[in-house]
Amino acid sequence: MKASFLYSSSFLLLVIISSLFYFSFVPFLTTIILVRRKAIIVVDITISILSFLILLYFHHIYLYVYTLRALTYLNLFIILSDIVNKPSIIDIFGEKGIPIVIALSYYPYFYDLATQVLLNMRSRKEQFNPIKISRPIIVEMLKVAENLYLAYTIKLFGKYSSKRNFMPSKDDIIITMIGVITLCLSFFLHLFLVR
Repeated sequence: MKASFLYSSSFLLLVIISSLFYFSFVPFLTTIILVRRKAIIVVDITISILSFLILLYFHHIYLYVYTLRALTYLNLFIILSDIVNKPSIIDIFGEKGIPIVIALSYYPYFYDLATQVLLNMRSRKEQFNPIKISRPIIVEMLKVAENLYLAYTIKLFGKYSSKRNFMPSKDDIIITMIGVITLCLSFFLHLFLVR
């Protein structure tokens, strides 16, 4: 699924509003469903359960909402980095949208890089060593940072003509509807639980 930046931002805004003002468990579940990466889902559920148990033990269960919000915001970044159609950012903001494209492109790139490094270590039957795992990732991060620095210092000037198309596609409507449903469910659960 690829959605335009405008409609993805509306989804982001709706989920953030539902997380801030209403029942935070619904946005958390919505983002877990949309992440689609098993490792992240397992880590999120583990963190939420451990946080619940620790806060329950220390009688600070009212802080559990903040754990769910933090996990929701992290999941939103992962979701947006996967589903946003990057050219739609450039269409809306022009060359000022390049930092947004870069920020949203980092996560999938380094996730794939870390997956490849771990796969190579498993195929060589090496033991798990965080230092050996982190070296290729750090080297690649430095290469990317150097390339970004060169791209910003050497600007190629030209006329950019953007095509602003605000008509929603099928994916745009789906992602916006998911955001609206999340907000409505959070609101109604908040109403029923408060009474």
